[in-house]
Amino acid sequence: MDSGLQVTYDYIIPTCSSMLLHPLLYARTMMMLGYEPDPPQLRPVLYTLIDKSYRRYVFPNVFAYLRRLREEVGLVGLFTTGLPASVLGAHIKAYSTEKLMERLTTCVYKKSFYVTDRGVKVFLIETSKLTIARVFGVTVSYPFQVIMIRQMAEFAGCDGAYGNLLFALPRILKNEGIMSLFNGLIPRLLGEIITVWMISCFVYVLNQYVFTENVDPSLKQYTPMVAAMMVSNSTHPLTVSSTVMSVSNSRLSLALPFRNWWDCYRYLSATGCLGRGSSLFFRYAPHSYIKK
Repeated sequence: MDSGLQVTYDYIIPTCSSMLLHPLLYARTMMMLGYEPDPPQLRPVLYTLIDKSYRRYVFPNVFAYLRRLREEVGLVGLFTTGLPASVLGAHIKAYSTEKLMERLTTCVYKKSFYVTDRGVKVFLIETSKLTIARVFGVTVSYPFQVIMIRQMAEFAGCDGAYGNLLFALPRILKNEGIMSLFNGLIPRLLGEIITVWMISCFVYVLNQYVFTENVDPSLKQYTPMVAAMMVSNSTHPLTVSSTVMSVSNSRLSLALPFRNWWDCYRYLSATGCLGRGSSLFFRYAPHSYIKK
């Protein structure tokens, strides 16, 4: 591929996509942190079709949520708050993952090891290599995710401590130490590992034993994407825990004090908050709000 096209494909297109979709990332992040500017409303849901008396508390959908965020940070803020840290972290993650994977294997891992005919042993080895590369990519880029989340969250209390990426990093290092840049890393890594193995196993089994030789080979190209959508919900609780831990023990008003990520996970589970941000439209309030 031409070098110009490669740069466009690897960097320019992902950056533009990140910029356009950044408001949705902003809203989802704030949802996971538990920021709800509007109270939930008691409304009928799908189960009401079975039991007409059933009602459940529902938060406003993402568009109403974005309107409230715009009132707080402005239209420009919706598209720029945390954006540099998000884009930089994404590029560092992608680049480091790819480079390490190239060193670990000669296999065109994004496609071939899913459909390899060299047996389960080769599949397991290649998936293990991909896991190592993804873990490395997440780890080296994670501080930028922490900074992004804190920049997004600071408006809730008008804290103003992380507004500029150039000042946020040294300020965190000075006030909280280097380990605070890795708050929530463990659940993030667990989610990444689970995602890699669930997607890989699902795609491998489907391509090897379900899709026969008579099936159009182009269909196999879409199985990783379908598997990723199916797996995302199963690891979402870990994502919520990681996001909440990213601001834990900081000076932000949305921060809660937790001893470790497991303490945070148990608290979120007990309060029914592990599903925060899992849906942008059907946003059910925690179980404590549910009534008939």
